[in-house]
Amino acid sequence: MTSCAGMAGLVTGASGGLGRATALALAAAGADVLALSRNMDGLSETAALAEGLAGSVIARQGDVGDEEQVRAAIKAVEQQFGALRYVVNNAGRQIERDFLETTNEDWDEIDRTNVRGAFWVCKYGAQAMLRARTGGSIVNIASVLSVSADPMLTAYTTSKHAVLGLTRSIAVTRSLARSGIRANAVLPGDMDTPMVQQYFAAHDDPEEARRQVASAYPVERIADPAEVANVVRFLVSDESSFVNGAAIVVDGGLGAALYTNA
Repeated sequence: MTSCAGMAGLVTGASGGLGRATALALAAAGADVLALSRNMDGLSETAALAEGLAGSVIARQGDVGDEEQVRAAIKAVEQQFGALRYVVNNAGRQIERDFLETTNEDWDEIDRTNVRGAFWVCKYGAQAMLRARTGGSIVNIASVLSVSADPMLTAYTTSKHAVLGLTRSIAVTRSLARSGIRANAVLPGDMDTPMVQQYFAAHDDPEEARRQVASAYPVERIADPAEVANVVRFLVSDESSFVNGAAIVVDGGLGAALYTNA
């Protein structure tokens, strides 16, 4: 297993789904994790699942859409562990709405979490890494919709394009790169997370909806969050020391097919 021993950092949206899987993957590899989410019950469960692992998971309630709460979370990592070595931007919102029906409120809600929240975590995380002088890794959870589109997810698609642009902008900031601070994006397809499960549940036949989505993938299934978390763990670790500005697609071959029924 890739080692992250001695590394401490922040994982947002860690109350379930990919955020939880990432926190557990990092703790299993020896990292210390400050797990952040608005959902304290889910965070407590994540922390409980991490008991007995090589690293630790500390639950902290907070909203990435609030700049001061982000600053406080970064500071908490420094106070608890001495230095911040990584941040994983996983917190995200999704609203399903036809483009022509998308409202200003939809747009603002998605932007608040997916773009501004990600920006603040990256900015204050990078500043903490510079203070520590030990380098660091910024991992942003983007999406296959960072390089494609969905007419029912206009605001979300736009936000994920922005996350990829943010990642690349950080990666080419030479003051950070010279200090050993890297930024990379992970672009998952559909995962078996609460967000996707809610999408299935909204259909008259949830199982048929799941089958239809899975059929678009050459592997004929959606991802287990742990499969994506393993990629995040690699990017956090020193084994990825020359990976910077990358957009790593983890989609079971979805984007490689010209036609989804190929």
